[in-house]
Amino acid sequence: MEAIRLYLKVDSDTLHIPELRRFIGKRVELILIEEPSEEIKKMEKFFSAVGKVSIDEKAVHRLREESKL
Repeated sequence: MEAIRLYLKVDSDTLHIPELRRFIGKRVELILIEEPSEEIKKMEKFFSAVGKVSIDEKAVHRLREESKL
């Protein structure tokens, strides 16, 4: 199975993609996925830290108790 990955900016609703020539006449699946925004990339970095950060449970409990009204 052949696949291609293209990085390009869509400038119009008419696309000229020379890399598709080898697929002419074949049944294909075309998948377009928008590149993640910078905000999403930052969130991914944040969530990738799950399980890698040690937490002082006693300190968390103490801070919760101190913050009660």
